[in-house]
Formats: sequence, structure tokens, C-alpha cells
Amino acid sequence: MKQRLLHLGLWAFATTVLALAFLAYLQPAFMLDLANRIYLCL
Repeated sequence: MKQRLLHLGLWAFATTVLALAFLAYLQPAFMLDLANRIYLCL
């Protein structure tokens, strides 16, 4: 039972992260700003 809950939690976490990444790509200005910040830190 514990193993199943852990597995379900990991799937929920992965799905949430992918959904947030997809939603971030719908805002081009945000993605451009984020890319510039990452580039300037290198």
C-alpha cells in the first residue's frame, strides 16, 4: 500500500511539473526573460 501511494505521488508530481512547464511556454515574454537570465548567469 505504501509503495502504491509513493508511486502515485511521484506520478502526480511529474504531471504537475510538466503541466507547469507547458503553461510557461504559453507566455513567450516570460520564457524570453527566463532564458536571458540564465544566459547572463553563465
